[in-house]
Amino acid sequence: MITTLRERWRISTFRMAMLFGVLFTIGNVALLSLIYWQTSSYLIHRSDDSIAGMASNFVNLSPAKVEEEVRDALIYDLRRSNLYGLFRSDGTPVAGNMQSLPDGIPADGKIHQFAQPSIPAFPSASNQPVQGLARALVRRLENGEILVIGRDFTQLAEIRSIILNALIISGSVILFIGLAIGFALSLSPLKRINVIRTTSRRIMQGELSLRLPVSDRHDELDSLSAIVNTMLEEIERLLTEVKSVTDTVAHDLRTPLTRLRLMLVRVQQQLPEEQHEHQLLNNAIDETDTLLARFRALLRISEIENRQRKSGFRQVDPETILKQLHELFEPLAEDAGVNLRLESIAADAIPADPDLLFEALSNLVDNAIKFTPAGGTVRIALRQESSIVYIDIIDTGCGIPLQERAAVMQRFHRVQPMLPGKEGYGLGLSIVTAVMRLHGFHLLFQDVATGTHLTVECAN
Repeated sequence: MITTLRERWRISTFRMAMLFGVLFTIGNVALLSLIYWQTSSYLIHRSDDSIAGMASNFVNLSPAKVEEEVRDALIYDLRRSNLYGLFRSDGTPVAGNMQSLPDGIPADGKIHQFAQPSIPAFPSASNQPVQGLARALVRRLENGEILVIGRDFTQLAEIRSIILNALIISGSVILFIGLAIGFALSLSPLKRINVIRTTSRRIMQGELSLRLPVSDRHDELDSLSAIVNTMLEEIERLLTEVKSVTDTVAHDLRTPLTRLRLMLVRVQQQLPEEQHEHQLLNNAIDETDTLLARFRALLRISEIENRQRKSGFRQVDPETILKQLHELFEPLAEDAGVNLRLESIAADAIPADPDLLFEALSNLVDNAIKFTPAGGTVRIALRQESSIVYIDIIDTGCGIPLQERAAVMQRFHRVQPMLPGKEGYGLGLSIVTAVMRLHGFHLLFQDVATGTHLTVECAN
């Protein structure tokens, strides 16, 4: 099942939903930023115009009138949002609701913004402190005193905080909604992909008659499935033709080869054994038997591969099959001077065709005995880990090179034997592979120092 975020990200629907979510978030941030910038600019201009109007009341006033005007302006400032301050040249406050000069503000008559800390009011002013941001102009009078006129601008900080919170909240909500929508929209494609994946695995296991599902949406998945189905139909047709030719040749040649063998036997019987021709005919009969054995193996592989139904399957006790194998091959092993041992424990029953499973294991044990020199050992072991049953066939023979392990599963491939006279037809493991594929089992090579260690993993 596709469950991780990395796998979901590979789904185009999920990526598109995430992309739109990000774009909506960026658009939302840009919109609120524009609103913030426009609102801030508007408030600044309104504040600056108000400060300029307040400063115009102090133009052409004598120093004595300035102090009186400052006190009157504070009395009529009902909203307590204006800042007035009259200071001596050394910074000592004379009048107004400012306790000290603003830090870093030049007396150039221009409007500047600064941080206004909490300060106690003058006795003539309101008892409400003034704090937060402020904008003000500073002007030096003719007698050296310094006049400060400004307005409280704390609401800008509050608006900035409100818009920032709106940016964070709205952006988070949009991203969450985009993620949720992307997750929801990806559920249907994920289900279809899982169905396609399951069907593809069954096709890989040999069920070539299956086809990928195609819905009524006619989307990209349906287009891809249709293309793959067309390809599967062509592959199935070609494989069927190849198998048909192989099976036909193997079947049709069995009869003439059998007749040829009978004729060779008759001719051989008419010749004295001491004649050279008698031995040549004996070699010809052996080669004919080899051909017949190969054709029988080919037909057996085709028979196994063509089984579409598992009518012969039932719950099988693997220990019983291994005991039968041991009894069957023990005399053969004794003749070859090989020690055949059975190591089994109680294991769960497995769903299998007992005849086919016995045939596949017989091929493995026969090969193990054949390619193990005299004095060697062949072990048949049964074990279980969790709910999976394993059958191990281990020998101390010549082994199979690592680079040829995949090739020996193919038809007619034979490893160059290290033991003289130990040659096979190259079809035994092909039969085993066909049986494993039908059962859904796995044939695994294990790394060992000497010999060969094959494991049949009985897990579907």
